[in-house]
Amino acid sequence: MTAGATPGWLRALRIIFGLIAIVASLYVLSSPGFAVYTLVLLLSLAMIMIGISKLARGLSHRLFSKAHRVIDVVAGMLGIILGFAVLSFPLMGAVTLIFLLAIATMVYGIGSVVIGAMAGRLPKWVRALLVIAGLLAVVFSLIVFAEPAIGALTLIVILSVSLMVNGIESILSAI
Repeated sequence: MTAGATPGWLRALRIIFGLIAIVASLYVLSSPGFAVYTLVLLLSLAMIMIGISKLARGLSHRLFSKAHRVIDVVAGMLGIILGFAVLSFPLMGAVTLIFLLAIATMVYGIGSVVIGAMAGRLPKWVRALLVIAGLLAVVFSLIVFAEPAIGALTLIVILSVSLMVNGIESILSAI
């Protein structure tokens, strides 16, 4: 093996992980409800773990100011409570996630429109693309607010495509 060559076991592992990602991508498309539930479950568990971490930091770190520690304790307790609430009501968590993504898309779209309209230094075609992309993002977010199922479908497609692309990239980089 030359210096800098990837070991065979690592290449095989990348291929295996790539195949797993591709299979997961296909499974997400065939079982979208399970995919959304899994995503909500993972996010709620992450919220609980982050909440516990903040709570522990707020209770134990004496180097931080009292205000900082109180904020950590309150944020930690809120994270734990919200994480368990989402675990208890996963559909509520999924709908909330979809609405938060719609809000983020709307903010992004408005920002793009403002930048496109105000950025005089950019070429006109770039400014026009920013405005068009921003308006499309705002329209899409309004559609998601009106019909949240479209947001769920979009989330599923993005998750599936992401898994597929990562799987293919992993396999190709190993070959």
